[in-house]
This record gives sequence, C-alpha cells and structure tokens, in this order.
Amino acid sequence: MKKPTKKKLIVWLNQILIFIGIFILITWWQQKDMLSTGTENLSPSFTLVSMDDQVISFEPATLEKKTLIYFFAPWCSVCHASIDNIEAIKESSGEHVNFYIIALDWKSKQEISDFLSQHHLTIPVLLGSRSTSDAFQIRGFPSYYIIDKNGKIKHKNMGYTTELGMRVRLGLTKD
Repeated sequence: MKKPTKKKLIVWLNQILIFIGIFILITWWQQKDMLSTGTENLSPSFTLVSMDDQVISFEPATLEKKTLIYFFAPWCSVCHASIDNIEAIKESSGEHVNFYIIALDWKSKQEISDFLSQHHLTIPVLLGSRSTSDAFQIRGFPSYYIIDKNGKIKHKNMGYTTELGMRVRLGLTKD
C-alpha cells in the first residue's frame, strides 16, 4: 500500500479543519438567540401543568442541584431521536440532577400522547405554552438548558445531542 504524501495529508487536514469550522459556525448560529450562559442572571422560572394534570413549578433561586430543562415538539423527528437520552441519564444519575421535559408547539394533548407512546419516560412531561417558549427563547427543537445549583444557566444547546455530550455538560460520568 502506498503511503500518503505530505501534500495529501495537508489537504486532508485542511478539509477536517474546514468541517470543524463549519460545524462550530452552525452551532453558534443555532444558539445565538438562546438565553446567555455564564451570566449572573437566574434562569426563568415557570409553573406548568403535566400531562397527568399535576401542577409543577421550577424556581431557580431555590435549587439545590443541577437541572436539565429539555424542550421538544411532538412533530420533531430529532426530538424522537434524542429524548431517550434524557431518560437514560435520569435512570443512571439517581437524585443528582433535576429533570424537566417541556412540550412546546403542540396542538392537542393527544399529539403529545402519541409522541410519548413511542418512548418510556419516567420524567413527567409538562405542557409548555408560547410564553414558556418566549421566556426561554426557544426557536428550534429540541433545545435544552443546564442550570447550576445556583439557578444560573451553564450550558445550552439546540438540535441533537448525544447522551455522552449531555453527561459531560452535566458533569456526570457513566457508572
């Protein structure tokens, strides 16, 4: 087998760097309108009703542990691919993280039920509204925020994220 020449290696390395640059640019563009991370501002709070009619509140000033807030739309195919990652992290993280899953851009509870019937979630699903979407500046799905125990936004993302990526951002290691 013939060894690649130095010129071919340089071309290959340049292509990789261009790909990484494009990926970083797309990620920045997707997240540019989301809430800021690393500020002293607290995450927005909310009080929402769950699919089983429980009233659930989130108040960032009273947190004692990290929190992951995941926003999805029932029509979103990427949400179908990523929501099981949230459940897997919940199952293995014990009580070290709070989890909230919020449905947005839905027309009926049946639409959300149909989505949920394809997933086995133990985390209650909350019924978000336009005001929830506006408060968290959600412009695409799935989106999520990681809030630290002081109520401040530490990470944000829009689009598919692997289970490993979420674990790293949450500071969790797999057992």
